[in-house]
Amino acid sequence: MTQIERGLKVVTYSGDEVVIRQRVKILDDMGNLVKAPIIEVREKRRHDKEPLEDVKKRAENRLEEKLRQVMRE
Repeated sequence: MTQIERGLKVVTYSGDEVVIRQRVKILDDMGNLVKAPIIEVREKRRHDKEPLEDVKKRAENRLEEKLRQVMRE
């Protein structure tokens, strides 16, 4: 069973875009490092009046979905 350790998470705001980068470590059964990718999610505003906090929540949800996908691999 592989394990995933979450590391540093960086949230960057750029105009109407939110970029989230999360460092993860994928470990094998013995605790040895298999790989350590950086998962990046970009999300833009759907319209001008949408608050950036809503965009950030949407990006967080996509990040969680990607992390689940990495665990399945």
